[in-house]
Amino acid sequence: MDSTSLEAHQQDAFLDELPDRLARGLAHASGKRFVSLALRAHDFPGSPALPATGPAVWWGRSGEHHFRVGAGSAWETESEGNDRFRALASAHRALVADWHAGSLDGSVPLRGAFLGFAFSPDSHGETLPNALLSVPRVIAERRGNTTLMHFNGRCDEPPEALVATWARTARELFAAASPDTLGMAPPPRSAAPATFSMEDPDWAARVRHALAAIQSPPLEKLVLTRRVDLELAACPNLGHILEWLAARYQEATVFAVRRDGTSLVGASPERLLGLEHGLVVADALAGSAPRATCDDADQLLGGGLLGDPKELAEHAVVVREILSALEPLCTALVASHAPALLRLPNVQHLASHVHGRVKPEVGVFELLERMHPTPAVGGAPRALALDWLRHHGEADRGWYTGGVGWLDDSGGDIWVALRCATLRDRQASLYAGAGIVAGSDPEQELRETGWKLQAMLEALAVD
Repeated sequence: MDSTSLEAHQQDAFLDELPDRLARGLAHASGKRFVSLALRAHDFPGSPALPATGPAVWWGRSGEHHFRVGAGSAWETESEGNDRFRALASAHRALVADWHAGSLDGSVPLRGAFLGFAFSPDSHGETLPNALLSVPRVIAERRGNTTLMHFNGRCDEPPEALVATWARTARELFAAASPDTLGMAPPPRSAAPATFSMEDPDWAARVRHALAAIQSPPLEKLVLTRRVDLELAACPNLGHILEWLAARYQEATVFAVRRDGTSLVGASPERLLGLEHGLVVADALAGSAPRATCDDADQLLGGGLLGDPKELAEHAVVVREILSALEPLCTALVASHAPALLRLPNVQHLASHVHGRVKPEVGVFELLERMHPTPAVGGAPRALALDWLRHHGEADRGWYTGGVGWLDDSGGDIWVALRCATLRDRQASLYAGAGIVAGSDPEQELRETGWKLQAMLEALAVD
């Protein structure tokens, strides 16, 4: 028997034994309303990938060898409006209070929930809900060479039906798994549209309008968004897109959300907030420059960005506002002494980090209430900027510049939904933005959105 046959035999044996193991674990679960069972998948065939059909979420950080995919839905709730985070927080607290997490083999259990939300609390007309908190039916999580599977369900479901659903979903995840050379596949070039132009005839007027508003203090910054709609030559392969992004953008968090035939996929370089056992970290990302293929030219561009007064001033606004948002929620708080360069393949940014220790009663949703949106994606001062964006048709962006991430017992990890696209059949909508401050040049800001669009254009094989 060759090694491939042996591996397939081991995988079949694991899956064949799985229903009995799950049934025994479910029978010993405590009398809670919701249950999660953890199990190490020794013979998982690679890195977790999206199953062929159904609602699913994918999340990965290649640089940390950490990938997570959730298939199906065991529990979810939606919300919208100004109180959306408070409503989700209340629903999550009630769920966790009646949620038993156990292990079938001593693996560390996970009470994990996916969170995603739109930029604006009153965004309507999107396929994705305004704000979604969801516990997938099965989660496959790979760290390094170890894969854990987490099986989630309501205890009032018939045990036989619940176990059958878990086992079927596990088989789908095994079948979908990518080889361990994740990201080595080329992008699906057959999906490329016939023509594409970076021109935007309305952009200059929109920037001038924002600049006129910024001349009236205290408004300092407004973030405008470009949406580029493409008709592709073929339906893109979402799995190939994720592989491409995960390989090329290892400094970023790559994500995908699929619901009702529509997918949101992207590679975000900006963490909105990470909370782990009371310690919070947030990224301040503002100020951009292109990359160059020549090392000397690339260093020159990066040095110019680090010394550009306009870019430094814009960056300082973002750091200041993040500190101001976090200060009432923290007992200690500190920011980077000076910005450093975050170099991505297509663009480089000024980046700082804010670290703090939150007060005992503060969780992810309390942080979101104060932090979203940061001036990096909305403007400053926040209330004035958001009011201007709403009244000038600039705030309805769907989930672009909203957030995507996970909650668990240690806190959560939420990333700004950047460098992303929505996909439905052969239709693709790509998003990029630029921060407008005093001294912004419309043509330069248009070029900046072009640098940012490259991530998804490459993934979709747009020449």
